[in-house]
Amino acid sequence: MNFLNSFNFLDSFFGSDQPSNRYIDNFMNGLSGNRLVSDYFGKKEAVWIDTTNAFKQYVEIPELRAIVNRKAKMISQGKPCLIDSKGEKIENHWVLDLIKKPNPTQSWMDVIYSISVNDSLHSTSFCYAPKRSFGIVNLIVPLSSDKVQINTSGRSLKQMDKGGLIKDYKFNYDESSAETIDIEDMIMIQTTDGSNLINPVSKIESLKFPLSNIKASYNKRNVLLENMGSIGILTAKSSDIGGALPMLPEEKRKIQRDWYSRSKDEIIITETDVDFKPMSFPTKDLMLFEELTADKIAIIDEFGLNSYIFSNEKGSTFSNVKEGIRMVYTDTIIPEAEKYYSNLSEQLGLEEEGLRLTVSFDHIPVMQPDMESKANVLKIKSEALNKIKDSGVNLSEEEQRAILGID
Repeated sequence: MNFLNSFNFLDSFFGSDQPSNRYIDNFMNGLSGNRLVSDYFGKKEAVWIDTTNAFKQYVEIPELRAIVNRKAKMISQGKPCLIDSKGEKIENHWVLDLIKKPNPTQSWMDVIYSISVNDSLHSTSFCYAPKRSFGIVNLIVPLSSDKVQINTSGRSLKQMDKGGLIKDYKFNYDESSAETIDIEDMIMIQTTDGSNLINPVSKIESLKFPLSNIKASYNKRNVLLENMGSIGILTAKSSDIGGALPMLPEEKRKIQRDWYSRSKDEIIITETDVDFKPMSFPTKDLMLFEELTADKIAIIDEFGLNSYIFSNEKGSTFSNVKEGIRMVYTDTIIPEAEKYYSNLSEQLGLEEEGLRLTVSFDHIPVMQPDMESKANVLKIKSEALNKIKDSGVNLSEEEQRAILGID
């Protein structure tokens, strides 16, 4: 007799003509006799997701997508402005027409949104922006970074421009169709990893562990919901002078058939005195939700955001949320948006004309000055000005405005 087939010793001893529908029995019966049980049950290894396919993880992991999308939405809300070398606002220029209609299907906010998503996932964003006559660009189309291949020139050092580093680009529509794009017609925006001159390592690579744990947590919760196993045992409470009396086989079958035929909210009625012993394990004791929260915070930190601006089980105060949003704008959103617009200005050739694109977030409510605080400051300055006047000091109108901070 095969050792592995003797795990159920009752069936092995008495025999059984009923096929088993238990996974563990079928699994044991299918094992080779040359393998030990410990080879299957005693060896545990970590399972990590494939972070090289960043877009796949973005689509499948809701926490990652929520964080990347929130950051992209905040950056795309910035208002672009074209200014000259003196800081004067320019009202008429071809780049303003491009911003009004970047391509047939997207708005300018959509373009910046796509740039941010690709930058978050791949640390590199590409936009197809072919130059027309006189260097004018009237079309800009964001491209999926995982479909663009950079063909380098082979001369990485001592190059003064992008053309010395990159030969051209190859955009893969699908496995059988591709198109070569000249460097003059492509905008490339990168977030450096501090090591690679081109093709920086994606942030997703450093998030392999928390992203893997999030997937494992969802898998575990799904298994618990779909395959609960035995939720408990019904045992007979009857006894006599000799001890506990076993439940009669017929009564046992009757209760089990009754249980299978009922809905979850119905009550089983039996004439047998029984006791219920629960076998379930509370999900909260598995710490699955705590693990999910810790992994989500790791992703939030990597992208420079704040946990208060996302859904929080413990709740957030209005003050915490407001300060969290303000901190995200000042520390992450504004600097990254300025980097995007600076790259666009340079690669669209605006700097050669003495112009540059800037971005403003002053219209965002949380970035506007606190009116109450501003009124209190003005009140204090007014009281100080009155004291100076009462002391006999004569101040010009210009000096009074300077004290009050009024232009």
